[in-house]
Amino acid sequence: MNTVLIAGASGVVGRAALETFAAAPGWRAIGLSRRTPDTESGEHVAVDLTDADACARIVCAFPETTHVVYTALYEKPGLIPGWREHDQMQTNLTMLRNFLEPLQEAARELCHISVLQGTKAYGAHVRPMRVPGKEREPRVEHDNFYWLQEDWLKAQRAGAAWTYTIWRPPVILGHAVAAPMNLIPVIGAYASLAKATGETPGWPGGPGVPMDAVDADLLARAMLWATGADAAANQTFNVSNGDVLVWENLWPAVARHFGIPPGEPAPRSVAGYLAGHADRWRELAEANHLAVADLHALLGDSPIYADVIWNTAGKAPPPSTLLSTIKLRQAGFDECLDSEDVILNWLRRLQNMNILPH
Repeated sequence: MNTVLIAGASGVVGRAALETFAAAPGWRAIGLSRRTPDTESGEHVAVDLTDADACARIVCAFPETTHVVYTALYEKPGLIPGWREHDQMQTNLTMLRNFLEPLQEAARELCHISVLQGTKAYGAHVRPMRVPGKEREPRVEHDNFYWLQEDWLKAQRAGAAWTYTIWRPPVILGHAVAAPMNLIPVIGAYASLAKATGETPGWPGGPGVPMDAVDADLLARAMLWATGADAAANQTFNVSNGDVLVWENLWPAVARHFGIPPGEPAPRSVAGYLAGHADRWRELAEANHLAVADLHALLGDSPIYADVIWNTAGKAPPPSTLLSTIKLRQAGFDECLDSEDVILNWLRRLQNMNILPH
């Protein structure tokens, strides 16, 4: 029996990993996070990774741990400014150290660690990146907690029996309550409010470019694959659905799903729109017996993220952030999905979970 500890289990990727590993034969999946994930899969233990003593006490209770999926992330309120702030970077390094230092001592059978990065590894948040982003390119030197974590992890790897895999997904499509970067409930709430108010809102984004995305469940399955793949040992992989999407072109399918006319493009701040309709959402939630009536409690800072990804304030298309996933495919994981299908599937799932109204 393999035992995986999943740090950050209440987040989009951590929750998907908890469900994926718990459903896999021969696995015991234990999620660790401050908040309890809204899933019946696996086990959960509450822990604050910034508390070194509490973290050591918890992880040392699982000496049978064989694998780690580390998806924990600290983001400051307001999201975007924190990406360049050094105290946020140091907090993310501290969390990883608080988790792995005692675990390495306690878990003598530890054999593999997955760690999450993203397109910011290619400097996409500080300057236009070289497209497509490839793992073999030299590190784009800039301040980033990814490098702090990666350098520390590689130093710990010296002389250790375990291997690691670093993952670089683009936009992640999935579900987690109060996640800071989760577009599915944002577009679902936006469309639901438009339907409830009788508006024909139109696509709120500005000029767009083709981009890629990844289903959270696909990413979790890639992490599961890596636990038994020699080709994944001590490697970094981009991972995506395998296609490209333009959000404006997907909007008509989303509008049809919710039974509203797509309208004409009408750029505006999604964060501002949703904040201004928080009371209307509460009414909608109460009328439909939804799980979360407080819109900010449901979405966290994801509307801010949506404004960035959808370029709602832009007058020109943003730089491309497309990634190459050839390395992962050649290593042996070649699963792919249609991103439009993924988005519509997640909207249906959130409706069935009473997160979004039908």
